[in-house]
Parts: sequence; structure tokens; C-alpha cells
Amino acid sequence: MQFLSVLMKSLGLSLGICAVVLVGVLVFTLFWVRAAVKGKVCCYFLAENKQMTNKLLKSQSETVVVGSGENAQKYLIHPSKQFWSFWPPGFPRFIQEPVQTLIYVSGNVEPVDPYSTKSLISPESLRKISDESMLKQTWKDVRETMGIKGAGKADKILLILVLVAVVASGVAAFISLTNMSVLNSIARALGL
Repeated sequence: MQFLSVLMKSLGLSLGICAVVLVGVLVFTLFWVRAAVKGKVCCYFLAENKQMTNKLLKSQSETVVVGSGENAQKYLIHPSKQFWSFWPPGFPRFIQEPVQTLIYVSGNVEPVDPYSTKSLISPESLRKISDESMLKQTWKDVRETMGIKGAGKADKILLILVLVAVVASGVAAFISLTNMSVLNSIARALGL
């Protein structure tokens, strides 16, 4: 009984220490993230090998500098091409902080404007196009508009008539071949 009480006290103490450490780490992380994003811009770089990396960079008079020394590269900041994202990626939302974000393509000093790209089709249109019942209804509306009512029945009747004609032609060809072989047999018997 005494062993069980010592074990429970040890487990309680261990859980208490773990809880204090966890709360300490969370508080430290919250302050670290806030301090890390202060006055900085999150920049995504799309490399030539189609890999994307992100860096948190300090803005300096409408530019950001990647690297240091002679190999440092400067990129322009356009406020109209900025959007907001949460940093650091992958962390829970209550830890992340919103930060201004830019996207750059390798070899281009100006950021990409993600809102200037125009698509030929919207997500709603794609959903409607891929919906089979909506597509059937659209075709029905088109047929009614064009004045082609009951075209489905006429197509079925035409298909049945074509199949009957093909079967009748096959039967006629078979009868002709059998009659021809009978006529050849009679002609040989008569010596013609």
C-alpha cells in the first residue's frame, strides 16, 4: 500500500513538472514568434528546379535582401502584390502570427501578383460541368431551345431500323449463298 502511494506521488510530481515545462515552452514560443515576425516579411522563392522555400526577411526601404556580402540579392517589395499568411507554417494557429507575404520566381526581382492571374473557368463552373445531372439538364435545355424535341426517341427508332436492315442483309446474303451452292450442284448434275 505504501508502494502504491509513493508511485502515485511520483507520477503526480512528474505530470506537474511536465505541465509546467509545456506551459513554459508555449509561452516562450508565443513571444519568440511575435519577436521574430516584427518588422519582417515572409518571402516565398520558387527556384528553377520548381522547389519553393520561404524566408523571413527584414524589409529595408521597399526591398528585401537575401544573403550577405557580395552574393546578397535584393528583391523589390510592392505593397499591391502583398498578401497575408501565418508564420511559422505548420505550427498551431494560436501560436502563428500573421505576416505580410510575397512570392518571387527565381531570376525575377519583382514579386508575383497572385491576384492578377485570370482563369478561363471558375471553381463553381468546373463543379457544374462535372455534375452529370447538371450536364443532362443543360443538354435538355439546349435541345428545347433549338426545337429538337424528342430527338432521343427518333435516334432510338433510327438505330433499331439500321440494325434490322443489317440483319436482313445478312439473312439475304446467307440465302443467296445457299441458293447459289444448290444451283451449282444442279448445274453439275445436268452437266452444264
